[in-house]
Amino acid sequence: MSVFTIPVITDNLQRTDTAAAAICRGLMPSDTAHVFPITNFGDALDYLNMEMPDLACIDFASSELRPFELLDTIVGDPWLLHAGIIAFCDSREDADRLAEIRMANIIDVVMGDEIDEVVPKIMGVIKSNRQILFQRVIGMDIPSNISAAIQLENDTHVASCYANLLANYLYTTNKINRDGKASLSVVVHELLANAIEHGNCGISYDEKTRELDGGGDIQRLIKKRCEDPAIAARRVLFEYTITRASSKFRIVDQGTGFDWRAVPDPTSGANCFMSHGRGILMARAFTKNLTFNDAGNVVEFEVEHAMPNDCVMPGIFRDIEPGVVAPGDIVLREGDISDFIFYIVNGTFEILVGERVVSTLSEEDIFLGEMSFLLEHRRTATVRATTSGRLIKVSKRTFVEAIKRKPHYALLLARLLAQRIERINSARAVRPS
Repeated sequence: MSVFTIPVITDNLQRTDTAAAAICRGLMPSDTAHVFPITNFGDALDYLNMEMPDLACIDFASSELRPFELLDTIVGDPWLLHAGIIAFCDSREDADRLAEIRMANIIDVVMGDEIDEVVPKIMGVIKSNRQILFQRVIGMDIPSNISAAIQLENDTHVASCYANLLANYLYTTNKINRDGKASLSVVVHELLANAIEHGNCGISYDEKTRELDGGGDIQRLIKKRCEDPAIAARRVLFEYTITRASSKFRIVDQGTGFDWRAVPDPTSGANCFMSHGRGILMARAFTKNLTFNDAGNVVEFEVEHAMPNDCVMPGIFRDIEPGVVAPGDIVLREGDISDFIFYIVNGTFEILVGERVVSTLSEEDIFLGEMSFLLEHRRTATVRATTSGRLIKVSKRTFVEAIKRKPHYALLLARLLAQRIERINSARAVRPS
């Protein structure tokens, strides 16, 4: 059973009811969803700051709530305000504007008249992939390798969900930088969309061009093709494996094949003004080992992780220069006075009590030395670097001043401590006697 608490930031209460019903339809009967409206800008900002939700719906048709200003605030400190956003729009102009804001963790953009149909599909994706949305956990709770093989239906909204969830996960876990996040989201979405549109549904490049140039919607064309039960039954296999060094992807459709060689060069002549066709070009520029099979219904590619990386630096620490450590360096020593804390930019560190290694921490664990820092005890363990890394040393005064400006940083630290204690207690509970 899962419990979801999801605010809908809107001044349209009917839209909240529609969203709530759609969210519940996308979950299992044993799941619980608490969906509630937030109807003004100040309350919305306070809720995001204080509660740090994993998922939120924002209605960009509610102009009185200044939704784009709210989004700017979220983008300004993505390390903390990391909520996955389902965006509702009533105008194509707002949807296009959102498509250009690559740094926000927008899971999908849904037109107002599609909420009832699309949101259950989004929630189905989120439900089955919680580990790549709800990533603000202690690093040791995240497996070193994550892999999945998913059968996608012929729907570009589902493709968009997976593209955005994966890109944001890799960004938030310090595996790709800001530019990489934006590029990967586009590449995965475009290649999944190609498999759906050109592969499973057999839509030609020229057909798609006519549809888009005529003001149409590619999803409408997909739905029309899927009126054929044989086409509707086709699926796209999407496989990914995420390791510390790289992420590998494989996409397979069930169509007769896609002639990827015949796609016009979008940088050549009049093609520069075409409404689509840039996905493969971006994939070649951003990914490694991009290959298609001869038929064109299988594509594989890899993204190398850019480590070390400080892509998700907390906003309050960005002006502090990180210190560099080398393998074997002692960062904290057992018994020392505790008057500062370290923010882990990158690197791996072992925790020793006496001569015994009791734990290992990395950038996914966020802080070093927080327990004795908060309790005003002497250090209870020694911390030694096992790799090269960078650490930001934050004094108690600096941290307290930061909390005065942004109290929700204290809440996050408390949650991290609770998770770490819960993990220790779980380990003790399963330890054989």
